[in-house]
Order: sequence, then C-alpha cells, then structure tokens
Amino acid sequence: MKKEERKRLKEIMQHTDLERNLPAYANAYMNAVYEYSLIHLVLNYYTIKEVQDESGIMIHDTFLSETLDQIHTLLFKTLLTDEIKENDTSVMEEIDAIRGKITDKMTVLTAYTDALQIYEYVLNRVEYGITGEVFEVEESELAAKVFQYLFHDNDTMVINSKIQMVTGQLPIRMTKSRFFDYLTNTLNIYNGSEKSSVDDFTQMLKSTVLLELPQGFEEAYPEIWKVINVLEHTEFKTLSLESYQGLSEQFSVTTAHLTELVSDYLLMMEIVNDFYAALLAKPFEKNEEAGVTVCISMLRGLHEAFLADSDIPENVDEGFIKIEGLQETLGEDILQYESILNDVMMDHSDTISWMMTDKIFANLLLISKLLSGSLFIDLTEEKAEEEIADSSYITAKRDELVGMLADFFDKHAKEVNRAVMAALFSNMPVLFNSQQEIKDYIEYSLNHCGNSSELMACAKILEEMMEEE
Repeated sequence: MKKEERKRLKEIMQHTDLERNLPAYANAYMNAVYEYSLIHLVLNYYTIKEVQDESGIMIHDTFLSETLDQIHTLLFKTLLTDEIKENDTSVMEEIDAIRGKITDKMTVLTAYTDALQIYEYVLNRVEYGITGEVFEVEESELAAKVFQYLFHDNDTMVINSKIQMVTGQLPIRMTKSRFFDYLTNTLNIYNGSEKSSVDDFTQMLKSTVLLELPQGFEEAYPEIWKVINVLEHTEFKTLSLESYQGLSEQFSVTTAHLTELVSDYLLMMEIVNDFYAALLAKPFEKNEEAGVTVCISMLRGLHEAFLADSDIPENVDEGFIKIEGLQETLGEDILQYESILNDVMMDHSDTISWMMTDKIFANLLLISKLLSGSLFIDLTEEKAEEEIADSSYITAKRDELVGMLADFFDKHAKEVNRAVMAALFSNMPVLFNSQQEIKDYIEYSLNHCGNSSELMACAKILEEMMEEE
C-alpha cells in the first residue's frame, strides 16, 4: 500500500478531512477489490475448465452443468463486453439466485456427509466382529499414549481441537441421562451470550446428527440417499461377512462420489463469489492497472475454450506470468482497507449519505463478505442489537434438543445412537476442568469397552490419528 493511502486511512480514523478522504478511500478500495476478484475469478475459472476436461463431472451433473452455462452467459453479458451498469439490478439478481441455489444444494450435500460419517463410525466398530480379525489392545498403554498425544502441544486451541477429535472416537460408555447432563453443561456455557449464538450452536448440533433434514434430502441426489437409506435400515448385529463387504464397497463408492461433488460445488461457489464481487465493483472502479486488462483477456480466452470445448489457449497460461505476485500484494492492501470499513460505516454514515456515496459503501460491505473466505456467508443478514439468552432460554433450547435426541434414540439401534453421541461430542466445546479429568475419561472409556470389535476399531483409528501428528 502506498504511503498516501496509509495516511488517508489514518486521517479517516481521526475524523480528518472526510469529504476528501472518504470518497478517495472508497475508490481506492474498489479498484483493489475489482482487480483482486478478477484474478481470483481467472484462477478458479481456469481450474474448473481443467476439472471438466479431466473428469467431465460438470457435464454429467445437470445442476452443475446448467450453472456453469449460466456463468458463461453472464460473463459474456458483463465483464467481457463491458455492459454492466450501476443501476442494472437484473444481473445482480441472477447471480444472487445462482448463489442461493448452490447454497441449498450444498446444505443437502453437507447433510449427506454428516449421515455417512455416522454410519462410517458404525461400520468401523462392527468390522472386526464380522471379519473375525483379532489383535491385542493394551488399554492402559493406549490411554497413556492418547493422553500424551493430547498435551504434546502447548497451544490451547490445538489441545482442545485434539480433545474433541479423540472424544469423538473413544468408545461411548455412559447412560443417556449422563450424556444429556454433558449437553446441559455445554449449553450453560452460552448463558448470558447472544440468543443467535445459542440458536446457531443448537442448529449445528441438530444438523450434524440429522435431527432436522434439509429440503431435497431424498430428491437432490437419489443415488446417495438410497445408500444412506439402506444403512439406516441395516441390522448391523446380524450382518454376514458377504453383506458387510457389499455394504462397505457401496459405502466407499458413494463417499468418493460425494467427496468429488462437494469439491466441485465449493469450486463453483468460489467462482460465483469472485464473479459477484467483480460485478459489484465494476460500476465504481476506475482501475488502469495492466493486471485488469490481462485478466479480462484471460477470461475471454477461457470463455472461448469452454464454448468451443477446446484446450486452454497458450495466451491464458502466459497471462499468469504477467499477474504473478499481484494477488498477494492486493490481498494485503485489501486487508488494510477492510480493517476500518465497519468503523467507517458506523461512525460516518451521515457523511456518507450526505455525499451520496451510500451505494459504493454498501457494495463494499457485500464485497467484504464475498471475499471473506466464508464461501456460504449470508449476504442479507444484518447485525442488529441482540437479545441476551438467559437461563430460561437456555433451558428451553436444552429441552427441545433433548426431546429430539430422546425420540431419535428410541427409534434407532444402540450402535447408531453411540455414533450420534460421538458426533455430538466432537462438535461440543471441551468441558473437562483439568488434565486429570481428561485422563480419567480416556481410561474409563477404554477400560469399560466390553466389545472387542469396537475396542480394536477405536485403537486402530486413534493410532492412525496420532501417526499423522
């Protein structure tokens, strides 16, 4: 960032010469995000071209194929022909609608992922009982090794993350009432916090263990749902070796397919966010940097290659040499511009309105969300004054969640219920008050696991986890 730009940011925070500094700040910020979003768009558009050429999944998935076609059309109508206007809302509405559809699809794919993780937990723990494979597990030795693994680091966040992963894999040996006590203690942490935080946390727990299914769960990808449905109605205790092997193979194929789908949806959303940000910036930018011209030329070359179903032209590859290093430089500048944006909007809203620059600042707020790295962030959510969650609100949320879990546990086998408890544990804040409490929990969990198949599976998973360190 140039010296005069840093000086301008400082003066804005000092409320100095706002009539000159605020418009100049907004224009410089907009120029930076326009060039930055174009570079990101080129990179991701290039990547999705490679994905399509290599795997062809975009062609075989109707929604992804149609979405990519929409992107091609919108690119031609806007960035590649320079026709986007400040007051043209139709294009923005279309790109926003595309973003909403991808979000809805991704919600379903996330639910599929959560479901398969629950049944992977179950399949792992019945495996050795079905295959007959046996190996010795020394519980005390394993417990000591796991405890050492947890506290090998001094970083509290790393330690807590490890504890969550480990408790999510240890044998669950507790009554439902004891588990509900853990849940109550976890929710009590939120007493005095904002209600939205409580709502978000409880909603995350519900989604993680499929207490609430998203719209389209059965219809979006029937081939994935059918496998989940088979798993849901499987009697794991009576599985034969042949049935287990067939189910495991079907599970592996489905998981690989889902992983590929999720990867492609994430890439598609990155393209949409980059494109959306560029469209929001386009009417206001006055960027004369060579990087913009290079990016537009590269986008045009990629666009033509998509439509002609041809290889990526050489001039696109050559363009990367010309923009090398720009992304990092612009990214650093944008972080500094963004660092004062919320303060500017709060402290100088009257001045912004008086100078009739509301639109450019509103667009900058949207752009900051789109480029935040949180791909599926809600663009419409506005931060309002929050109500505080008191004990009665926490209790109501707890009773609702416990009621849903109790109903789920009554309808499912013990193996599935333990998998659900484990999934919840791995998403709950650490509640242990001391290292000794953690040590005791690990030892109790391993020493009281009477199921040798589960113990062996747990030992194998924990050993693999620790080997990755």
